Amino acid sequence: MGLLVSGGLLILAGSTEDHLVEITLTTIAAYGAFLLAERCQMSGVLASLSAGLLVGNFGMMRSISESSQGHVIAFWEYAAFLANSVVFILIGGQEAHQHQTFVASDTAAAILLVLAGRALAVYPLCALFTRSKLRIDGKYQHVLVWGGLRGALALALALALPASIPERKEIVAVSFAVVAFSVFGQGLTMPWLLRHLRLLAADPKQRGRH
Repeated sequence: MGLLVSGGLLILAGSTEDHLVEITLTTIAAYGAFLLAERCQMSGVLASLSAGLLVGNFGMMRSISESSQGHVIAFWEYAAFLANSVVFILIGGQEAHQHQTFVASDTAAAILLVLAGRALAVYPLCALFTRSKLRIDGKYQHVLVWGGLRGALALALALALPASIPERKEIVAVSFAVVAFSVFGQGLTMPWLLRHLRLLAADPKQRGRH
């Protein structure tokens, strides 16, 4: 559904070089795909994601004019900044009303499962390319696992669940907690992990002394 909506709008975008029109068409592609998918009892979040993948890759190469690409990218960078800011506010507001015992028990299990899922996605896949030019060093695989941060997409999927689903509140609460751990726990410890694995580039001043 996302590819269908965004593909049609990219055809229209290819007929103009007005950056305002092209920004409007990409916005319609994102929200139009969401609304149409929801109307058809599909996932609006995944439809918007598919639309964004098509517009951000194929659209930038073929349909969006070169003179407008900077404007389109700047607009969506601001939209992403605004969405992430709202996510942080939602995390704070949601976690402030949760009991510590609930967060400590259910969230701990969810975090472990999320990390295990990330590890199962990274290590076996990288193992397939061990003997090829696409081989990824083990240290970088550790970074990929720990750097799998969750954010707006995870929360959007949780919040998009119908109110009729049993334990929806618990699902949303655990999702908020997992994203909070991802951002503050994994995100803030990433520099330490890079230093521990000795993956940080040496300071140019330090290199000049040797």
